[in-house]
Amino acid sequence: MAKNSEKWYNSIVMNIGLFSYSLVEITTSLESVSIFFAAIIGYIGVTVMAYGGIKSALHFILSSIRGNNHLPYIRIDLGKHLALGLEFLVGKDIIETIIRPSWDDLGKLAAIIALRTAVTMMLSWELKEIQEEIAQDEAYMRMSGAKKKK
Repeated sequence: MAKNSEKWYNSIVMNIGLFSYSLVEITTSLESVSIFFAAIIGYIGVTVMAYGGIKSALHFILSSIRGNNHLPYIRIDLGKHLALGLEFLVGKDIIETIIRPSWDDLGKLAAIIALRTAVTMMLSWELKEIQEEIAQDEAYMRMSGAKKKK
């Protein structure tokens, strides 16, 4: 009888050991997938910001050469790209912190999110101001009968 109960106990311990091993394996693979996707999201954010910067720089150079005043439109386009890129980077930081959170990492994440959110809000506020400025200029041009310079 003792041998049967010992056999049963050993089979339970072995099954629990296999279960905990599979949990470790699953956790490790989820961690790897999370790190991979966080990196992809980070690269997307940086790419969006770089694309916006290069595009805006080229538009600014062409506008300067041609003597056109497209600076407000260029600023709006650049601001939209920067805000979108920052949103991707916040997502990346959140995923990275979820993997292995510590109080230090959570504090850093909170500070990073607060700073990036503040920058995004400032960009949004500035974009609205630029759009209002453009609308006022267009209204003035319509009222004065002057042709818009392109």
